[in-house]
Amino acid sequence: MPTLQELTGELHAFDQIYDIAHSDEANASRGRFLRLFPLRRLSSLSLEDYVIGTGRETFCASVEAKTKAWAVIMGATAFKFGIYYGIVNGDPRRTYRFTKKFGSTPAQAYRAVRNALVSLISDGKNRNFREIDDNPLSQMFKAKILSLYFPDMYLNVCSKGTIEELAAELELGNDLMISEAQHLLRVEKDTTPISTSWSNPQFMKFLFWQFYKEPSSESEENLTKTKRGKPKVNFEDINAQRGRIGKISEAFALRWEKDRLISEDMTSLAGKIDDFRDRPGYGFDFLSFNSENSRRCIEVKSVGKNKGGKGYRFFLSENERSVSLLRENRNRYYFYLVFYLSSLLRWIWEAGFSEGTFSGEFLQE
Repeated sequence: MPTLQELTGELHAFDQIYDIAHSDEANASRGRFLRLFPLRRLSSLSLEDYVIGTGRETFCASVEAKTKAWAVIMGATAFKFGIYYGIVNGDPRRTYRFTKKFGSTPAQAYRAVRNALVSLISDGKNRNFREIDDNPLSQMFKAKILSLYFPDMYLNVCSKGTIEELAAELELGNDLMISEAQHLLRVEKDTTPISTSWSNPQFMKFLFWQFYKEPSSESEENLTKTKRGKPKVNFEDINAQRGRIGKISEAFALRWEKDRLISEDMTSLAGKIDDFRDRPGYGFDFLSFNSENSRRCIEVKSVGKNKGGKGYRFFLSENERSVSLLRENRNRYYFYLVFYLSSLLRWIWEAGFSEGTFSGEFLQE
């Protein structure tokens, strides 16, 4: 089996085809998670702010669904969280459900779950692999939490079977504990100059591309959706309505960009993003950062479907196109495309909602 050192050609090839937007999306979702659930909050986290099933952006909902760009742990039952709010087969009542190993009442069970979560954070920080593996929280849940809070120590691969397979492929050692193998996968990223500068999402993507032949993109069939009816539009107000939508998109993109910077340990730069929206001659909306010494030009676009429901479109001015193609901008100019739920878009058109009306999680499908 090849070691990472023996995959230099494959690493170079993948680096050429990798879409950095994947890392940006993953980091932005992680940044939002850290903003909502900083480590200092966990020891006092309430049951209502923890459980999935309430329709709110709780801790479990954020770990499972809101950060799926970082790592996917969908599947299995909600019992993987220890306790949740919902139904079970044969009992349609919506109430707290929990595994008996944590207690006999919801309050008792949640105390045990929260204690396990706090212990996981302490053991993860100190690399107490035996204690991590013995922690009663489910494997995928534990692994993703560790990867979100400690990306310098744990790679964002969560399935026990996948971690074991990748550790075997890279010959990381025998009889490894699962959390130890997850840690060593992260260490392995820095063993060659090629992958040292990569983000965790890029390295994880490479491992799946190399060993599981993961496709590089979804098929067109999976990207197309059922044709929907066209909303009625007052054409006299169309420009004003587009302006409102644009402002909502820009506000969402700015919050997304700040979350990305927070996730990439550039929190101090999140408040230093320059706003050029009232200076269209520059050809972009925001001037952000790729690093402390490198800037990122961001042009935000609201994206709509083409007629017939196949493909998408957005409008680009000649000045924006020209600026994006300048030699000095070719590696630092980014288009941030904001997609809308069709029902939400129709409400914006008809009601004239303004910037700040919606939080970001409702804007994208």
